[in-house]
Amino acid sequence: MSFSDFRGTPVPTHPGYGAHNIADLFESAGTLVAQGSIAPDEHPVLGTGRHDLLNLRQRLADAGLNPDAYRSVCVVMVDGLGEQLLRRYGSYAPYLKKAISLGPLNSAVPSTTAASLTSFGTALAPGTHGIAGYDVRNPEKNEIMNQLSGWDKSVDPHQWQPYPTVFERFENHCEVATVTLSKYQGTGLSEAGLRGGRFIHAQGAAARVTLGHSILSARKPALVYLYWAEIDQVGHRYGADSPQWSEQLEELNLHMRRLAERLPAHTLLLLTADHGMVDIPEEHRLDYSERTNLLENVELTGGEPRMVQLYLKDASATAKRATLEAWDAAYGDIAWIIDTETAFEAGYFGDHLSDEARARIGDILIACREDYALYDMRHYKPHALKMVGQHGSLTEAETQVPLLVLPTH
Repeated sequence: MSFSDFRGTPVPTHPGYGAHNIADLFESAGTLVAQGSIAPDEHPVLGTGRHDLLNLRQRLADAGLNPDAYRSVCVVMVDGLGEQLLRRYGSYAPYLKKAISLGPLNSAVPSTTAASLTSFGTALAPGTHGIAGYDVRNPEKNEIMNQLSGWDKSVDPHQWQPYPTVFERFENHCEVATVTLSKYQGTGLSEAGLRGGRFIHAQGAAARVTLGHSILSARKPALVYLYWAEIDQVGHRYGADSPQWSEQLEELNLHMRRLAERLPAHTLLLLTADHGMVDIPEEHRLDYSERTNLLENVELTGGEPRMVQLYLKDASATAKRATLEAWDAAYGDIAWIIDTETAFEAGYFGDHLSDEARARIGDILIACREDYALYDMRHYKPHALKMVGQHGSLTEAETQVPLLVLPTH
């Protein structure tokens, strides 16, 4: 289901939870481990019998592959590698370009790491798991809390996101492992949405390939999550249209080819991403913090510069409409100005909306559709305005991600 924003501008299509979303992938991948013989612990929301949400078995069969042939499955999560970027710069990744595509998939909403990785790790939409943005309101303190790198130490991530993860639900039935940098172990986000199984430190790209190969080549069936951060990091700093970004894509291509060539044929190796990215010109990184008419009824601002979340002092229909009108007049030419209630009704945060998620998500969403980013510089440090590659909004460049099968031998 799609809808229009306050001005009447059509908003991009529904993110497709339960059919072709990143939230569906890891749960579906787990159903193929041990030749499809594993039944994970029951999911408290999905229940029983709804594990292959992505219809991954049929996607593999349609691609000429046998879904019952795999002892182990590895999902490589490449942060920031959108489907459009892979198509545009595929000449730098000839091996990935030739891989079998089972996608694209959609990211979570917002198209940001915290939301998408938690959806991936829990098989739930943000409206259920409640991690719906980079910065969101902590209702208990009525303060903005960063869910990626600035987690409030007084907030227990197991209570903030209480649903069991895919890792937890499969770990009693097969080897479950996360392979990534040591700095991510024990972080708020990791504990909230990616907890469970073994955490294996792998500081460099070569180490990730070596350790991933070791787990996946063992006798015990395994479900492995291998996280690749470099492309997103370089994209934020230099932009996707930069030599540095292309070099990182070449590196990824090289290491994925090496991993695939070393793995036995009974391993299914999948590659995806949590979101895409767009480059924002310096002159389009706008500070709205001194526009008093926009902030008159705004108590808190959160989200990310591509998807600002406004928390209103007065959320009555009349007061909200006045705020929508002000923001539409200011930015309606470059952004979708959205009453969050309409986004909820249209399912952009999932079919179910928990009370906790509703209290954390803003009353109004300002989702950039052009190459702009909007900052409340009362809360950002000056270097934030230097970020080139960004994401978070609803454009296809940000929401569409690849799903590739890398053939093993």
